[in-house]
Amino acid sequence: MGGISGFLTIFSPFTNLFESILEKIPVKLPIPLEKMVSYVSYPRTGRHLQRYDNRGFRLVVGCIPYRYKKLEEASSNEEEIEVLVISAQNGKGMLFPKGGWENDESMEDAAIRETLEEAGVLGIIECKLGKWSYKSKRQSIFHEGHMFPLLVKKELDPWPEKNIRERKWVTISKAREECPHLWMKEALEELVRRHMQPATDEKVN
Repeated sequence: MGGISGFLTIFSPFTNLFESILEKIPVKLPIPLEKMVSYVSYPRTGRHLQRYDNRGFRLVVGCIPYRYKKLEEASSNEEEIEVLVISAQNGKGMLFPKGGWENDESMEDAAIRETLEEAGVLGIIECKLGKWSYKSKRQSIFHEGHMFPLLVKKELDPWPEKNIRERKWVTISKAREECPHLWMKEALEELVRRHMQPATDEKVN
């Protein structure tokens, strides 16, 4: 994305710092450290590596970053999900990090890279939520979007697109209100459905 080049110019020691941060994360990341660091050290600009399907749809991938937050009531052990949203570049609403899937990376790697660049978070990527076809209002071209859940384990500050995006943790209901994209809302509902499923099964049993 465009913001990463400026980020690297200003923060040249970032790669070493990034490596030291990752070493402190208590969980195993889904991809090797050297590969993750390469996302930061290699700016991706332009679309010469962009993937398209046989219909000519641009292939887009992203994540819904989430975390568990314990409810405030002392008598309750229940947890609720919060999701991380970022500001759109056009300033209209909040959305989830996503971007183009390129020829030299897997779908999961691309989703992790875009989430790191736009939202500045690391974590565990989970099974894909689904795929959606939609038309870009800004570019008037069709896209096929693939979204993954990402259980966040680390927030970086600064991050590559800090200067052009805001990020904030919100409740599921707030995300529904602020996200202007129907396909992203449907991906969010799938995430919610997955996390409600164990509780439903428990009641049935």
